[in-house]
Amino acid sequence: MGQLVHAAAAHFADRTSGTYEIVRLMPENSSGELGYRIRDTLSGAQRAVGESEIRAAGTKQARQDH
Repeated sequence: MGQLVHAAAAHFADRTSGTYEIVRLMPENSSGELGYRIRDTLSGAQRAVGESEIRAAGTKQARQDH
């Protein structure tokens, strides 16, 4: 909760960039992947994402994605 992340999935590229805050842990999906509810830090828009679709904002990988 409260960690800042960037959307990293290819299907986000056309409509999202910037920083998101994790606001809630969601149940695992059918393949066992954790899910998160994230909120755009500028617009406040929220979306549900899988763990593989986000990268920590302070990591080298996240900086390369954006």
